Amino acid sequence: MSVRTGLRRAIPSALMTLMLAAWLLPAVTAQTVSPLAATAQRKMLVVYRDGTIPADADSMAQRAGGWMLRKHARFGAAVVSGTAASESTLRRDPNVEYVVEDRPVTASQLQVRATDANQVNAPSVHASAPTLAMPSDGPDTFYTNSPQGWAVRVVGGGIAGGSATGPWATSTGKGVRIAVLDSGVDRTHPDIAPNLLLNISEIDQTQQPSACDDGSPQDQSGHGTWVASLAAGAAGSTTGLTVGVAPGASLLNVKVLQRLPGAGSTTTEQCTNGQPSGMLSWVLQGIDDAIAQKADVIVLSMAVTLDLYSGDAAGLKASFDRVTHAASEAGAILVAAAGNDAFNFANTRYVSYPAQSRDVLAAVASTNPDCAEDLIAGDACAAGLVTVPYYSNYGAPLNAVAAPGGSYPQGGNYAISGWVRGACATGLPNTTDGLPAVSGRSFGCFNLGHIGYMQAIGTSASAPLVAGVVALVKATHPDWNAATIVAAVRASAVPTATMPYGVVNAATALAYKP
Repeated sequence: MSVRTGLRRAIPSALMTLMLAAWLLPAVTAQTVSPLAATAQRKMLVVYRDGTIPADADSMAQRAGGWMLRKHARFGAAVVSGTAASESTLRRDPNVEYVVEDRPVTASQLQVRATDANQVNAPSVHASAPTLAMPSDGPDTFYTNSPQGWAVRVVGGGIAGGSATGPWATSTGKGVRIAVLDSGVDRTHPDIAPNLLLNISEIDQTQQPSACDDGSPQDQSGHGTWVASLAAGAAGSTTGLTVGVAPGASLLNVKVLQRLPGAGSTTTEQCTNGQPSGMLSWVLQGIDDAIAQKADVIVLSMAVTLDLYSGDAAGLKASFDRVTHAASEAGAILVAAAGNDAFNFANTRYVSYPAQSRDVLAAVASTNPDCAEDLIAGDACAAGLVTVPYYSNYGAPLNAVAAPGGSYPQGGNYAISGWVRGACATGLPNTTDGLPAVSGRSFGCFNLGHIGYMQAIGTSASAPLVAGVVALVKATHPDWNAATIVAAVRASAVPTATMPYGVVNAATALAYKP
């Protein structure tokens, strides 16, 4: 048994990165085909040749027995509704390069092939969340007066706080727009509200109904708020307890995931255990929204492992590449989490998307040097080497940089910890925890209730931390294009003897000269 496999068996994986489980191995996802399948309506993503939607695309869809729902001219793609027969007809059209059925995007348990020793079934979130009631609570406490701010300090170059010190003396990210495509944000949170510039939702509950979320831009899962706070949590006397890497940047909330039911015997119990989920078409629309809103950085704390031997992997890969390249050409820098499968992508049969998509900067996780990884239950934090934690995907083909994702030991609520502290969603304003259909109720921070902060681990932390550094560089060099900034962040990442990737660092990134 390998060391990595042994570690995975020693302790349950604690993950925050969203898993697109429905896109995994066909042997896992195959289902019995209904006799009615040929007439059942479905959404399809149609990718056209040469990146151009034909002038007669609407009539083409109608001739195939479907209809056009939405066009994405900048991607040369469209969303079409139709039947299995429609899909077959569109695939044969010479103007069409690929047809990909719209897929669920879910944060439920990762499903993998049982015989694959390099992957592991694991829950997608593990968090602890004490209600904060420190007598010394004050603005930015977790950053300025607590070891729990370690993740932001690591990538911020060790700055002790305050804009007059370290990289923030050069840039706080002011003027840069960071689009967070996730489960929404808590628009009233004191670490989010000061920087929130756009607040929209692409959730279509007619396509994917949920009793656990009202579909509004408000985060009713917790994941998006946590991600946003690590990238650009606000700083100052009237803000909350955390600070992001780029506290002067603006946040564009584009909600593309909603809370869907999880395990349980009642609706309330299922929703309490629910995870963020959405559809591929919503993510596509979210990227289009971000470009239209002139996003400088797009954070995608989601990951999917594609088996290139599967039937539609080529179409999915081509769709991702088309979209991410168009975003880069429009000036946006895309940062994506590498994923939490503990998988080595040196096995080139598999690829991680969007992390390996064209022009995307992938982020793997690293650990806290003040609380080195130790997977023995009950052990306390001790200083040690920075490593890639047990759950993080890895491998040279990712062409990644590293940033804190954390690991065990968890440590204390306010003391040194291996986990990453960030903001969380407190639900819809003036509500308590519960089903949104009930007046005065909504869900907030995972299964933890309406709380403002939590600790968690996963590459979903790494991606926004990298995005924050990207924002600092973009603000300092507004004339640099996306490719130059990605190259600068990669080249300036600090190497260590124990990491196969450099750890991103704001100070070295800002000092980089191409």
